[in-house]
Amino acid sequence: MTNKRLQVISFFSLLAVAALVVLLMWWPYLKVIALAAILAILFLPLHKRISREIKWPSLAAFVTTLLILLIVIIPLYIIGQLLFNELSSVYDLVKSGQLNLDQTAIVSHLPAQVREYANNILSGLGQKLSSLSINANSIANALSTGAGFILSFFLVFFTVFYLLRDGSGIKKYISSIFPLAETHENQLVTKLENAVNGVVKGSFLVALTQGAVATIGFLIFGVPQPFLWGAFTVLAALVPTVGTSISLIPAVIYLLVTGHTGAGIGMAIWGAAAVGTIDNIISPYLVGSRTQLHPLLVLFSIIGGLDLFGVIGFLLGPIIMAVFVTLLDIYRTDLKEYLEK
Repeated sequence: MTNKRLQVISFFSLLAVAALVVLLMWWPYLKVIALAAILAILFLPLHKRISREIKWPSLAAFVTTLLILLIVIIPLYIIGQLLFNELSSVYDLVKSGQLNLDQTAIVSHLPAQVREYANNILSGLGQKLSSLSINANSIANALSTGAGFILSFFLVFFTVFYLLRDGSGIKKYISSIFPLAETHENQLVTKLENAVNGVVKGSFLVALTQGAVATIGFLIFGVPQPFLWGAFTVLAALVPTVGTSISLIPAVIYLLVTGHTGAGIGMAIWGAAAVGTIDNIISPYLVGSRTQLHPLLVLFSIIGGLDLFGVIGFLLGPIIMAVFVTLLDIYRTDLKEYLEK
């Protein structure tokens, strides 16, 4: 073995060990970094516009980060406050024993063939709910979770600032490391940006809009805890194909079986007309063909992403899948023939 080859092997061995240690250190914060990168990509056009007016890069990045912070915090605070109030009211009802299901009224509106099964399911459900309690451990866990959220929130926007300020330099450095052709690098970057914009600006915006419209319907037609139902509708809208029907159909069924037939019919019409219109008209306009992923790939990417990364997985899953499909396309169109020679 030559001295040069020994040096190369030693170098790559040391590099692998160092890379493994860095990966272990960064792994707990991978989701934080990914979320910061998504926000930086989303608001990059805004940052470029601000940079044209503010020539100092650090100040331009700070102003952009501050605007992102306001855009994110204000809606989150309002929605979080509404959801917290409804959750508190539900818990108060459970603790006081007032949350009792009118089993007779519900079952009487069901077909005779399923009444016996419904009786078995609903029997004692209110009493089981009332047995829920809060203990010292749950309070400690809640405080720990809150502290972790605050730290993560700070780290996200700290990272966003530096990604906006030094993004071009980071991109050049990464390009100098990976031995990809410039066309392939541009193809990957374009696909990544399109995936982020398609998933977040498209799918997530559509889901928020559908949740807001559905919440208005829940308020109009008297669905209990409308903001909780609305939050569930936002999550349901992210699921391809079935979408908002996961939340709207149970709401309609609830109104019908509790004797509110007119409200149930109205809610069904509202869901089909208002929410369906968003799905069929606004969604194609916002999403378009930017992600260019098959619905089946999107579905399993969301489910797998949620399982692997947690809540942020519904964003990371489709984005990673889009990058993976792009790499397969590069292999199929450019590299396959080269490797077969």
